[in-house]
This record gives sequence, C-alpha cells and structure tokens, in this order.
Amino acid sequence: MDYLALPFILREGYLSRANLEESITFSIGLLLSTRIGTMPFNPEYGCDIWEKEYSDLYTANKADIRASLRNAIDKFERRLYNVSISFSSVADTSPHSLGMAVKVSGNYRDDGEEKKYEGTFHIG
Repeated sequence: MDYLALPFILREGYLSRANLEESITFSIGLLLSTRIGTMPFNPEYGCDIWEKEYSDLYTANKADIRASLRNAIDKFERRLYNVSISFSSVADTSPHSLGMAVKVSGNYRDDGEEKKYEGTFHIG
C-alpha cells in the first residue's frame, strides 16, 4: 500500500508517495515537531517536549520525557507498537540546534509480517 509522503509535493499532477516505514517516519517527525494545541483539527495532537525550556531538556527527568513522548506516539501513531525512546547527543552546528536527538524504536506490521522500526529525530 502506498501512503502520502511529507512534505506534500505535487509532481506531474500527483502527490509523492511513500511506503509504510517512510509514512511512519513522516508521522513521528510531524508529531515530535508539533506543540500541543497548535493543530486546529485536533488540539490534543503533538508532544509536550515543546513545553519545556531548552535547558530543562538536559536537567529534567529523562524518564518522564521518554514516557511523555512514548504516550504521544502510542496515541497518534498506532501503526507502531512496543515503542521505546532514547536520547543521544548530536554534533550539529546549525544555529537552532539543541544538540539532541530522539531515537524511536518499535515494531509494526507490513502485509502481515512483523518488522522492526528505528528512526532518529533531531530536536531543535
């Protein structure tokens, strides 16, 4: 099955397509980059990592942040299950980078076959 790719780009009269794993990656990326309350169609959509001050991301209880992100993924990306979250430092010199990445792991089913998912998302 084909899914729509993000960002939406119209090419030759058609929107770009993605496979299931790519679609999950786009969905999680959108979820992690969205502040709760900013999507008019669903005010609960998003994750509360953006409610933290940037400095709090380094001093806050990482278990609480992991649980919060896992809950958001469980709620809004139901194709992924057995989700685990970890953090890593990244060397990124862009001006708005926090130097942090969120690694999301889990499982999904594609044509009845269980597959492993792993994606890394830069924060900032």
